Amino acid sequence: MNMTQVILKKLNPIVIEKLKHLAQSHQRTLEEEITSILEDVTENTPIITSKSRDWSPGFFEQTCAGWQGELLVREPQPEAQEREPLL
Repeated sequence: MNMTQVILKKLNPIVIEKLKHLAQSHQRTLEEEITSILEDVTENTPIITSKSRDWSPGFFEQTCAGWQGELLVREPQPEAQEREPLL
């Protein structure tokens, strides 16, 4: 596992004291407490990459082209209404 060092230079001293208190109450070091908090917060957060944004293979064949009911027919549409121009 690749470990990365994180330095927090502008953390509110009150937050640090609260984190120290939490760490003590959980019998952990400050680093262990911060690590635990970050792991809990990010546990169910997916990592989105450019590849994961693409459509899954066969997505359209399984959804759009997968209709097996009656043939879908668009009913005739009325003429477009004349509208007042936007100002």
